[in-house]
Amino acid sequence: SYIYKKNHDVTKTWRGKSEQLLRVDDHDFTMRPAFGGPAIPVGVDVQVESLDSISEVDMDFTMTLYLRHYWRDERLSFPSTTNKSMTFDGRLVKKIWVPDVFFVHSKRSFIHDTTTDNIMLRVFPDGHVLYSMRITVTAMCNMDFSRFPLDSQTCSLELESYAYTDEDLMLYWKNGNESLKTDEKISLSQFLIQKFHTTSRLAFYSSTGWYNRLYINFTLRRHIFFFLLQTYFPATLMVMLSWVSFWIDHRAVPARVSLG
Repeated sequence: SYIYKKNHDVTKTWRGKSEQLLRVDDHDFTMRPAFGGPAIPVGVDVQVESLDSISEVDMDFTMTLYLRHYWRDERLSFPSTTNKSMTFDGRLVKKIWVPDVFFVHSKRSFIHDTTTDNIMLRVFPDGHVLYSMRITVTAMCNMDFSRFPLDSQTCSLELESYAYTDEDLMLYWKNGNESLKTDEKISLSQFLIQKFHTTSRLAFYSSTGWYNRLYINFTLRRHIFFFLLQTYFPATLMVMLSWVSFWIDHRAVPARVSLG
C-alpha cells in the first residue's frame, strides 16, 4: 500500500542507532569499569516476591525475588537530547560487564526464563546502568529447635561478589533499609513473618581477601495454634478416648481391647 511504502523501517533504523550509541564493540568489557582505579560502587536493592517454603528437615528456605544492581559504566554513555534511557533484554547482558553477584550458602537457584529470560537492562545517557533479574533461590538456614513449637527462627540470604574483592568492587545497599521491599501478602502456614531487614559487613577468605557481603535477614515465629490443631489436639483426643476402656466391664475383653 501507499502508507507501507511511505513509512521507513523503524526497527532497523533504531537497531543501527543503538549499536552506534552504545559502542559495545569499541571496548573490552571483560574488564570492570575504571579498571586500575578505585573500587566501583555497585548499589543493590531487592524486592521479595514470595517466601515459598521453609523446610525444617533440610534446614533451608526458598525465596523468589527481584534482584537489581545499579552502577555507572562510562563506556556505555551516549549523547541524548531528550535525556531518555534505553531498555534492553538479556541479549545485551552477554556483551557488556555486569557484577558477578552470587548467593552465599545457596543450594539451588535459577533465573526465570518463561517466556523469555526475566532479565532487564536499562542504560542512561550518563552511563548509569540498571540491571534487574527475577530469581528463585534455595539457601541454607541453621535452625534451633530446642524450644519447639514455641521457637523463632532467623534466616538470612547473603549476596557477595565472587571474583572482585573490596578493592575492585564495593557492594552496598542502595537506599539502606529502604532497599528491601516485600509483598504484604507473603504468608506461611506454620510461621508468622515478623520482620525483614538488611545488614552488611566484610567477609574474609584466607586465599583471596576481603569481600563486601550483603544480608537479607528475616525472622519467623512458629504458629502455636497450627500445631495445637494439627498435632496436640488429635493426640490428646486419642489418649482420652482410650481411657473409655477403663469404664467397660472387665469381663468384656474383646470390647476393651478393640476400643483401646
